[in-house]
Amino acid sequence: MRAFGVLALAALIAVSAAAAKDFHPGDLRVCNARSCVAIADQDVLNAFSSFYYGGPPPARARAPRLRVPYFQLKYTNGYVTGIVATTQLDRFLSYGVNLGQFSRGRWYSVPPRAALGLRQLTEGLKPMRLTRTAVAKSR
Repeated sequence: MRAFGVLALAALIAVSAAAAKDFHPGDLRVCNARSCVAIADQDVLNAFSSFYYGGPPPARARAPRLRVPYFQLKYTNGYVTGIVATTQLDRFLSYGVNLGQFSRGRWYSVPPRAALGLRQLTEGLKPMRLTRTAVAKSR
């Protein structure tokens, strides 16, 4: 009986930890140099939650060329989690979010649902152009 209680408590803690990683509309924003757009689509947010904090390890991607379009991904507190680049917004470079999931200086494939959502949200935003300085911020 005591073992069951310990297992139940461990399961409750695991569920609580996973729930703490859920994004809600507006928790994550996509930004250019001047403005940000809140990500409100829960499917897109769920894709980012799994990408950042769980699910299968993210697939690595080739580094994009310099000068390709890119946007920042920011939490509401202003912390830049990383950048998404290319015209398809399908490559991600971490700026320090979840070091257990992402390595410094490595590019990763953005989940297709998340990339599609970002492309739709940024249709009217002018992208920044990828520079060595932007890449060097990876940690």
